[in-house]
This record gives sequence, structure tokens and C-alpha cells, in this order.
Amino acid sequence: MHYSVKFQRLSVLRSVTEHLKLNNLYLNHLILKSPFFTHSRVVELCMDLDFILHALTSSCNSVSCITGGGGGFFTYLAVGGSILPGKLVTSVPLPDATRLHYRCNGLALLLMLVALLGISTKMGFVSPTVSISDRGLELLSTTFIFSFLVTLVLCFSSCKSRSKGSSLKPHISGNLIHDWWFGIQLNPQFMGIDLKFFFVRAGMMGWLLINLSVLMKSILNGSLSKSMILYQLFCVLYVLDYFVHDEYMTST
Repeated sequence: MHYSVKFQRLSVLRSVTEHLKLNNLYLNHLILKSPFFTHSRVVELCMDLDFILHALTSSCNSVSCITGGGGGFFTYLAVGGSILPGKLVTSVPLPDATRLHYRCNGLALLLMLVALLGISTKMGFVSPTVSISDRGLELLSTTFIFSFLVTLVLCFSSCKSRSKGSSLKPHISGNLIHDWWFGIQLNPQFMGIDLKFFFVRAGMMGWLLINLSVLMKSILNGSLSKSMILYQLFCVLYVLDYFVHDEYMTST
């Protein structure tokens, strides 16, 4: 009885194996006979894949562009955000009854940044297209790596925090995914700068700069369309609306 059951199992296994081999041969036959998978098409697909992988590879130029030439962009936001005039806004009460204070001068920061970049472009110091629009995929991969590293540093430093205040006190749930996504500290800071408020500003301004670079490239190439004009207009209105009412970010 034992050998009979074993023989039946071996027979089933052989039949399944032969069935899989036949299916594999049939699929290979379909792929080879398909008009889509011609030799030239396969070569094109390999070339496209190679182009995408090469474009996604971060370069020193992309890192320099992300950090604004060695941190110049972030330095400008940090220094300008602390010295430019703006409305002082008090946050909502925190769990320990304390409040944070924010200088809401984002609109002045944005207008000065655009003016400085416009003057630099006019004088030939920077290119409106080479640094941003021509390196879209490189900037995408560099931004992802930068965001991952910043998040990793914040998680590590938050776990080591000894602060008892609501803003900097570590709130560890024990769920790694939850802590990574929502953060461990309520309002993480670096040298007195609220990082949430800071990076939202950086993201909104960076989005506008990318759009302006793409717009300039379209104008230079003679490919400016109505859809591009409308897209640029709506994005500018969205970003301006954010910085005009950036005090509302202090209560979110």
C-alpha cells in the first residue's frame, strides 16, 4: 500500500512537470511568433530600459541641484526665514500647554528667490533649463535618496531624544511602519528650525522652480502650448495661495 501511494504521487509529479514544460514551450512559441516581439522591437525595449536606468542614476550635478549648489537653497530658506519681516504666528496649544512661534514670511522669501534667480539667469550665472528640466529622472532618484536619508536620520535622532516637551519627546508606538511614516517627534527641529514647516516651504518653492524651468525650455524649443500655459498658471496660483496663507500651516 505504501509503495502504491508513493508511485501515484510520482506519477502526478511527472504529469505536472510535463504539463509545465509544454506550457513553457507554447509561451515561447507565442512570443517568438508574435509580431510585437520582433528583433528590432526587443532591441528598442532594451535600449529604452538602459536609458531609463541611466537617467535614474543620481549624478553629482543632480545632488548639487537638489541642495542648491552645496546647500545654498536650504541655507537661503533658513537664514531668510529668520530675518525677513513677516507675521509672527503662535501655534495651537500642544499637549503640554506650550506653543510654538512661527515667522510667516514665505511670500517674501518666494518673491526674493525668484528675483535672485531671474537676475542670475540674466547675468548668465545659472541656466534656466540645464540644471533642472534636462535632468528630471536624475532629480527624481536624488530626491528619493535625500528624503530617505533625512527620514532615517530623523528616526534615529528622535529615538535618542531625552526631551520631555511635547514637540521633541519621542512617541514610539512599537510599529516600525507607523513610526517611520508618521514620525516619532511631533515637531522635530534642527538648530531651532521647525523641520516640518521648513521642508514644506522648500517643497513648494522647488515645485515652482521646476515648473518655471520646464516652461523656459518649452519657450526655447518653440513647443509652448495652451495646456502648458494653463498648467503653469494654475500651479502658480496654488503656490501663491499657499504662501499668502502660510500661517494656516501652523495649526495643521
